Amino acid sequence: MSAAGSSRLRTVLLWALRLGGTAAGLIYTLTLVDLDDLGNALSRLPVAALGLAIALVAANVVAGALRWRVLLDAYGATAPPSMPRLVHLSFVGFFYNNYLPGAVAGDVVRGVATREAFGDGGLTGNLAVVLVERALGLFALFVLLAAGLALSDAGFDTGALWWWTVVGTAGAAAIVVGLVIARRLAPRLPGALGRIAARVPAIVDRGAFARGVALSIATQSLIALAGWALLHAGHPDVDLADALLVVPLAAATAFLPITVGGAGAREAVFVSLCGRLFGFPAEDALAASLALWFAHLAVGAVGGVLMAARGTSGPARGTHQSR
Repeated sequence: MSAAGSSRLRTVLLWALRLGGTAAGLIYTLTLVDLDDLGNALSRLPVAALGLAIALVAANVVAGALRWRVLLDAYGATAPPSMPRLVHLSFVGFFYNNYLPGAVAGDVVRGVATREAFGDGGLTGNLAVVLVERALGLFALFVLLAAGLALSDAGFDTGALWWWTVVGTAGAAAIVVGLVIARRLAPRLPGALGRIAARVPAIVDRGAFARGVALSIATQSLIALAGWALLHAGHPDVDLADALLVVPLAAATAFLPITVGGAGAREAVFVSLCGRLFGFPAEDALAASLALWFAHLAVGAVGGVLMAARGTSGPARGTHQSR
């Protein structure tokens, strides 16, 4: 088989794996509920709660664009794109991440579309910043999970969640640190990997990087608030600290490479944790999860419209020169 044929086969197999993983998760979750009960649970969700969730997810995308801009400053981008363009590309990336398997296609699109940000550093530098963004987002999710564990006073058995928190935080932090010290590691890495690592930009503004970390927590907090709004709408006794035990871990499934935007896996997390921690009926937990998924798809659709209308060029290709 030729190299091109082998590459096409790998692509087909990866797509099959990801779509199969999504389908398997959804089918398994649906076997846990009665469809009539699920329909009733969905009909009980207030339209206002769904609207609030959509608004919070959209705010997450805008806040993510601001984080992107701050991290470009942290890494010394010489020609950072304008904020309107970063917002545009963030919505486009959100479309790709929620409508295509793997949750990374949108990040690649963002990195390629703004490769001019680092001048001669080009694509490698900008993709490195986008990867740091993703790692910080995952890190922030586990920080919020830890906050929920510390603040919730409902007396739940959360021992296993502490393990998830420790492992998740350590893994995400390791990715961030690895990218931060990539240049130092470059001489010890083999071949092409070492050459790529040598081109990863170094942090030049630690204050901006710290602000990027804080913005990561803020962006993920918006998703947590969206999930809480939907859980609280059906069960008013669920407070925000309780929601932090479920929503961040469910949101982390979007990073799985075998699903489309975490679909299927996210629903399984909602049903499992809401049932075990809060005693939710499976249909209520699944309704909240599906509503949160719909909020992501609705916001992602905005990115799809922007992509169809203007591509990745956005409203302007100009840059902010003020630093």
